[in-house]
Amino acid sequence: MGDKIIDLKRDAYEKLLEWKNNHNNKVLLIEGARQVGKTYLVKKFSRENYKYVIYINLLEEAGEDLLTIYNVIKQERLSGKLDREKTNSLKEMFKRFSNNFRDSEECIIIIDEIQESYKIYNMIRQFARKFKTHFIMTGSYLGRVVMQKEFWSPMGDVDFFEIKPLSFTEFMEALNLTHLYKALDLYGNSDKKDYQLIYDKYKDYLEVGGYPEIVCEYLTNHKKNINDLFEKLLRIFCEESSRYFDGDILTTRVFEDCISAIIEILARSKKGVKESSYTEELQQIITKKYSSNITKENCNRVLQWFYTSKFVKDCDKLIDFDFTNIKKRQRYFLSDVGMANFVMEKTNILMSESNGLLSETFVYNCLLDKIPTIPMFGVYGDGELDFIYRNRENGQIYGIEVKSGKNPGKTIVKSLANGKIDFAVYLKGLTQGGIANKTYTIPIFLFPRFKFTF
Repeated sequence: MGDKIIDLKRDAYEKLLEWKNNHNNKVLLIEGARQVGKTYLVKKFSRENYKYVIYINLLEEAGEDLLTIYNVIKQERLSGKLDREKTNSLKEMFKRFSNNFRDSEECIIIIDEIQESYKIYNMIRQFARKFKTHFIMTGSYLGRVVMQKEFWSPMGDVDFFEIKPLSFTEFMEALNLTHLYKALDLYGNSDKKDYQLIYDKYKDYLEVGGYPEIVCEYLTNHKKNINDLFEKLLRIFCEESSRYFDGDILTTRVFEDCISAIIEILARSKKGVKESSYTEELQQIITKKYSSNITKENCNRVLQWFYTSKFVKDCDKLIDFDFTNIKKRQRYFLSDVGMANFVMEKTNILMSESNGLLSETFVYNCLLDKIPTIPMFGVYGDGELDFIYRNRENGQIYGIEVKSGKNPGKTIVKSLANGKIDFAVYLKGLTQGGIANKTYTIPIFLFPRFKFTF
């Protein structure tokens, strides 16, 4: 994402400020899917809050220069030319790399695409313990560095932070609708035309999603060119992914096929996966529709790659409200609802199915921001609940139903009647909402404002 772009306000900026103001001598490792705006935001934050800024992209010449300097210093240390007792070789490396370097809290060093060098990654402990300088490292493919046999984990010296696609509340900010959005009553007591306006923007968000480049295109030209941009982003992601499996069967096409298969699994109306594991079901779809020679092992590698790359997120399954019986990774959602919509179009998912799936994807990603646990759906008897959340502090259980019609949903009604859930939450389109008998009905686009405290 280039620097010549509409300056979108991101909630992550405040998180970066908190990290700076409460600095604990740890390196900040920023994760996030490809093209979610990590580099742009980190550069902006650094320019506005530090006197000295050094930016190094390990995929560009600057990265090659840093590694060359590192190797020269290593040879000087071995030959005795560099006094190892008086000189910190890493500080010397940055001093030679940039005149901006100061070992000071006024200086920040950004190392982008950190997955490209396990040698630099393995220096994190020294960056954290030997420098006053602040360090931020970013990467979309950290699965790459952990695959290196020379890799070791510096967990105690790292703060992790994920930058995600724009949320719906950030989307409202980009449209200058934050004040109206926050003023809307959750239960239908505001002006109907205001609900209609935000609902229309919500439907746009399901198509546009939260990739900054696509949001900016939407702000400039509405939805005219967004499919071309999605095609480009998807192709970049798949091509870069296949590059990290060089010489393997995992080609760009295989990655694209796996993404389509993930969407197809999501579109199937059933309780979790049909096969004994998600990977087996993924493999079955791919071998039947796309390629007959992909193995279960390769499907598992691709799925793990998608997960570590933050392109997809997993969802657990709760069985009959037995919280000791939770099946892990029984469903996967794309981390950007706009990309999910684009893939559904490419996969030719019927509109009658895709509308509900997009709403569920929206709610799933909202839950990621709202709760401290992995979201889960539930099966109860012969029925299914879209999502379930149990408040760890007070034990209250919430059933969440994402509805497109007037049917109240038999399973959630049964769950409430039988005391399996404490509250039923219905998320609908242009509902006027309301509260009755431990049942809360709100417009789905206001779910980001909903609080699990009654």
